[in-house]
Amino acid sequence: DVVQMRGGYGALAGKEPVTSWDGTVQVRDLGCEGVGVVTAVGPDVSGFSIGDAVAFTGFGVSFRESVILSVKSSRGTLPFKVPAPTPEWTAVPVSALTATGGLVIAGNIRRGQSVLVTGAAGGTGHIAVQWAKHMYGCRVAGTCRSEDKATMLKALGCDVVVNYKTQNVEAELRKEFPNGFDLVYEAVGGKMGNVARQLLSRNGFLVQIGYVSTDYTGASHGEEPIKLQHGQGEIFFFCGDWKSAGKTKNDWDRLVADTIAAVAAGKVRIVMDAKSKGFVGLESVYSAQARMRKGENAGKIFATIDKNYNMPHARL
Repeated sequence: DVVQMRGGYGALAGKEPVTSWDGTVQVRDLGCEGVGVVTAVGPDVSGFSIGDAVAFTGFGVSFRESVILSVKSSRGTLPFKVPAPTPEWTAVPVSALTATGGLVIAGNIRRGQSVLVTGAAGGTGHIAVQWAKHMYGCRVAGTCRSEDKATMLKALGCDVVVNYKTQNVEAELRKEFPNGFDLVYEAVGGKMGNVARQLLSRNGFLVQIGYVSTDYTGASHGEEPIKLQHGQGEIFFFCGDWKSAGKTKNDWDRLVADTIAAVAAGKVRIVMDAKSKGFVGLESVYSAQARMRKGENAGKIFATIDKNYNMPHARL
C-alpha cells in the first residue's frame, strides 16, 4: 500500500522507494493482497482444489508470478475462495476488510449515524462509504481531490462530497453537519486528519487506519494530531486486529463472511481504477505504485502479473 511504499513499515521502512526498474527487486516484499488460481494443493489441505479462484493477503504475496499460501495460519485473513479471479476481488482481503472492520469491529457503527470518510475515493475509502450508507443507513460525507472522484462518490451514494482542492473542507462540512460526526473513518492524517478531529461530535469516535499524507522518510514533518476532547474516542485499526478492538475471532470471521457476501451480491461495489487495466506484467507494478503515490486513482489500483491473463481462470 501507499504507506509501505513511502517507507512507513515493512521492507521499505525508512527508505525512499525506486520508481522504475533499476536492478533491485524492491517490489518482491510489497503487495499485500491479490487474487489468483490454485495450481497445487498440499497433502494435508482440505477445502481447496486445483483450479479454485482464491483471494489472499499478507506481506509480499502479490507482486510475483506464484506464491505459497498457508491455510492454517496467517497474519490477517486466511485465503478464501471467490467466484472468479477477477480484479475486484483483489480489494477484499485488505481494502474492503479494513473498511468494514474499521467501521464495525473498531468503530462500532450504528444505524443512522453521521459518518465522515477521508480519502473517500481510494481503495478502502469508497468501500467504507458504501458500507456506512447502504448497510447501516448512515448519512455519509467524503473528501476527495478531484471532480471525477466526487462524481464517482456521489454515484456510490455518498450524501455530501467535498473536494479539498477547491473547497474549504471544515466550512462545508460544518454547514452540512452542524452537530459534527458520530464516526470518522480517517486515512489521511496531517492537516486533513486534524480537520476530521475537529469535526467530531461531542461523543464522536475516530477510527484511524493510516496516514497517507505522512513522509515516512523523515525528509519533512507534517502536522501532529490534535488531542481529542473529553467524551470523544479514537483507535488505530489494522486489518484483522480484532483483539485491540476488544472483539472476538468469531466477530471477525462473521464480518469477513458478511463482507464477501455483500460484494458477491453487489450490495457493495468495488470500483477498480480504470487506467489500471494498462498495468500488465511484473514490471508494470512500478507504474501502478507511481500512480498510487500521486493520488491519481479513482478506486482500487491493480496490476495484472500474468501477461497471458485473458481467460476466467488465470493468475493475476
